[in-house]
Amino acid sequence: MKRERLYNIATLLKEKVFDVLGWELKEEPVIKETEGILFLMVETGKKVLTVGVEYRKALLRAMPSSSLQDEADIVVVAAPHIGHAQLERLKANNVNAIDETGNYYFSYRSGKDRMFLYEFGHKSKAARLPRIDAFSPKAGYVVMSLLTAERFEISTMRELQAKTGVSLSGIFSICEAMKRNNLIDYSKSLPIRVLNPSRFLDEWAAYYKQRLAPKLNRQGYLISVKKIVDEESRESAIQHLDWREGASVLLDQMPKSTLTGVQAAQSVSRFYALEVGEILVSNMHEAERELTRQFILTPTSRNPDLILIEPYNSSSFIGINEEGQFRTAHPIQIYLDLLMSNDPRANEFAEIYREKALGY
Repeated sequence: MKRERLYNIATLLKEKVFDVLGWELKEEPVIKETEGILFLMVETGKKVLTVGVEYRKALLRAMPSSSLQDEADIVVVAAPHIGHAQLERLKANNVNAIDETGNYYFSYRSGKDRMFLYEFGHKSKAARLPRIDAFSPKAGYVVMSLLTAERFEISTMRELQAKTGVSLSGIFSICEAMKRNNLIDYSKSLPIRVLNPSRFLDEWAAYYKQRLAPKLNRQGYLISVKKIVDEESRESAIQHLDWREGASVLLDQMPKSTLTGVQAAQSVSRFYALEVGEILVSNMHEAERELTRQFILTPTSRNPDLILIEPYNSSSFIGINEEGQFRTAHPIQIYLDLLMSNDPRANEFAEIYREKALGY
């Protein structure tokens, strides 16, 4: 439990102090759980500092331990809750402090400049730790990175951050929650690895279906052009087009667009021959604009030629395949989109395609 609380304090420090000052976390936190101590490496822009945090259930004395002061450039004391009077005493003694409710005092002097941050007013939460779920929209970046990684493992949190763009503190929180749920395992000397890819995917798919799919922007279209049928009278008629015509335009003009669903799945596993293409696009309005430059685009919910899907965030574009006639999403994402399709046949295909998505 103390380890979980220390990670929570690390997240609060990043949000309340480091982000405000423009400081960046450089390494994964080092935790000494039995001593209740946390070390964070931060880059201030001019130098790298070590921030040491000492967590106590109750702040019976104002000053942090002398050993921590020797090891860290900046020392912070932390507790479940720090009352107003107590925080004022810490402030008077210039002792940096933070609690789990978001009350804090932080002061740092660099040369002639002194940085000073202070916030108070949050009431005690009765020592109840805020819940961090293993899955969330932001967790999608971590999930997709792990499920698309070789052997379902990534060496370090720093590497995971480089792949996802999620802050280190966010990755720490997500990974700790996943570890508590026995979805992944890792240590300082071992990589972050998925314990059971099949279970991991099933749990992510269940969350995706329940929480994320209803938020997806999904729209079907008929694609056509005006064609002159009589040169003298200039009489024209509407010519219906195949989904491939629209897909070619989008995949060429929008870097963040990719074929998904049945058409993408059939490139490795044929099952249904449906004449509709599904395209993941980063921006629905931009995709519509590109299509209407060349085609007549008619929104429809019945028998569309092309379905555009705007995902909840760009984690859906992790691991895309550039080979072949059309750029395709990673098999994991294709599986999810098959599962969320409005076509029952695509849902059935999802169960058949699942083993292909996992790669075994």
